[in-house]
Amino acid sequence: MATPRLRHRPNTEEEDASALKLGPEFNNAGCLLISEVKYLLENRDKDAPDTVYVYVYAVFARGGRVLMEYVKTFTKFNTTDSASAVRETLRREPALTQFETAQIANLCPADAEEAKSVIPSLVKIDDDRLQALLEEIQTMRKFQS
Repeated sequence: MATPRLRHRPNTEEEDASALKLGPEFNNAGCLLISEVKYLLENRDKDAPDTVYVYVYAVFARGGRVLMEYVKTFTKFNTTDSASAVRETLRREPALTQFETAQIANLCPADAEEAKSVIPSLVKIDDDRLQALLEEIQTMRKFQS
């Protein structure tokens, strides 16, 4: 009787969004705000596609109507100017990753405590600094045109 051979399994890192371990396919990927995806979908025929558009097109082709409903429902910023302003505001905080930036902009938590509860990796940022960023974003959201 033959003895079973042990197979060598590659050492793969466990994915954990709370620790910003998103998997190898996300290591160098940019993160879009839902508002930016909405703009891309609405303007997909007007703009020349590039690599970002190609991926969004592929997703849109499979479930376009559902995706469009989703982005319309959950977009927080109605104009590209307001979405860009939010992204720039968050970019000023050097400790934030692209993933965290997108999550903050997409979820728009009301305060630092809520932000840290839904985005656990934000524990690295001082509550006062995070609160100031969140208040600035809420103001932009309130006065967007």
